[in-house]
Amino acid sequence: MFKKLGKKKSFKLASINDLDMCVFIVKRKHENELREKIEEYDGRILSVVPAFGISHSSMFEAISAIGEPCIVVFSTARSEDSKNLIYHISEELELYKPNNGKAFRVDITGYLGAKALFL
Repeated sequence: MFKKLGKKKSFKLASINDLDMCVFIVKRKHENELREKIEEYDGRILSVVPAFGISHSSMFEAISAIGEPCIVVFSTARSEDSKNLIYHISEELELYKPNNGKAFRVDITGYLGAKALFL
C-alpha cells in the first residue's frame, strides 16, 4: 500500500535539542505523497488519523452531510528542521490555497521519548 522509503537520516543524541510537533490536515488522496515528503525533510511520522472535513459553505454546515475525506498527520521534527518541513510541504501540496489543507507546528521540547524516533 505504501511505498518503502530509504533509510532515515539518523542523528546523535547531542544534535537533537528542541523538537516540534508538525500537524498536517490534508485530503486523503495526498497521504502517500505527504508521508514521503515528511521523511524527505527529516521528519518522523507519529500517527495518521482518518478524518472527515465539512465544507466552509454555511449552506452545507446546516446539514453536515457534505464533507471530504481527509487525514490528520502528526509528525515530529527537530526545531531547526520543522520550519523547512512545513514550508516545503505547504508549497508542494499547495496548502496555502483555500480548502487544500492546513499545516502548523507545536513546540514539544522535553516530550517523553520523542527523541528516540531520531536515533
